[in-house]
Amino acid sequence: MSEQTWDKVFDVNARGVFLGAREAARRMAAAGAGGVIVNIVSTAGFRASAPGLAAYVGSKHAVRGLTREMALELAPLGIRVLGVAPSYVPTEGNMLAAAAAGFTAADAPPTDLMLGGPIGRVGVPDDIARVALFCASDLSTFMTGSTLLADGGTTA
Repeated sequence: MSEQTWDKVFDVNARGVFLGAREAARRMAAAGAGGVIVNIVSTAGFRASAPGLAAYVGSKHAVRGLTREMALELAPLGIRVLGVAPSYVPTEGNMLAAAAAGFTAADAPPTDLMLGGPIGRVGVPDDIARVALFCASDLSTFMTGSTLLADGGTTA
């Protein structure tokens, strides 16, 4: 992996989360009403994913760590910080990334990555949205610094 690739992945995944959360926290603090920041992590923030993904896995571990540290630093302002760690979900972006990585129709479809999980089905974007909604809602008011797995049990 080139340093350029490493830097690009970390810029998007880790630096992007930091900058977005920092701006959200500034606005929440100025409003004086607290709030919730939900960071998107990945199951790659819990385990290695596949060969050649060192930058992605490292950046997602970084986001998990940022989530914990931000929770500590922002708690006095009434701001909670949680992470959501989805596994592979076949979104348009993920399908394009799979094609860019060289997956073809002759290969096993990327959706097969989820079929071996305990739930036995592929996740859909709405599955992840529901976990994010829970994090942002009053149902999770006693939570901060945690990252919730939304993976159909594949990381178990």
